[in-house]
Amino acid sequence: MQPLKRLVERIRSEQGLSREVPDFDPLNGNENARFLFVFEAPGVKAVTTGVVSFDNPDQTAKNFKDQLRGAHIDRSEIAIWNVVPWYLGNNDKTRIRTARNRDIVKSLAYLDSLVAILKKLECIVLVGGSARKAHIHLSHKTGVRILSCHHPSPKVKNIDPATAKENVVVFKAMKRYSRGT
Repeated sequence: MQPLKRLVERIRSEQGLSREVPDFDPLNGNENARFLFVFEAPGVKAVTTGVVSFDNPDQTAKNFKDQLRGAHIDRSEIAIWNVVPWYLGNNDKTRIRTARNRDIVKSLAYLDSLVAILKKLECIVLVGGSARKAHIHLSHKTGVRILSCHHPSPKVKNIDPATAKENVVVFKAMKRYSRGT
């Protein structure tokens, strides 16, 4: 079993969950990723499809995919995950809630395990305010560059349309300063 699949299975087992912890998108770089994008928590569509992916049928995924394309980031270079790797929301899985500090603290050891698996990792991008709460913790655990960007949700984009362009600028800078380009 691949290391990322083992991590997902471990989280499911330790938390008493199943599909609430979606898998990594097998089309991404994953174990070979140079760039790790850490979001808040899996949304409804990630639970439905069973993977954390920019190909999921929702506007946040589409916005993120468009931003990566705008920065010329190939999916083979990335892994996408969540600071809280399980679904947070109502029981019928129709509405996510915001991650609380206790959710994030409970999840940090899993994020540490993920970072240890990604041997080619050059940069972690914390996507949105909840993910940014892991910054200090991660800065004590890894020497890779840690950046942050806006969440690509329609809510954020509607409040300030410039956020998408700002994310592309961050992603281009990340790639420009990486070792592989």
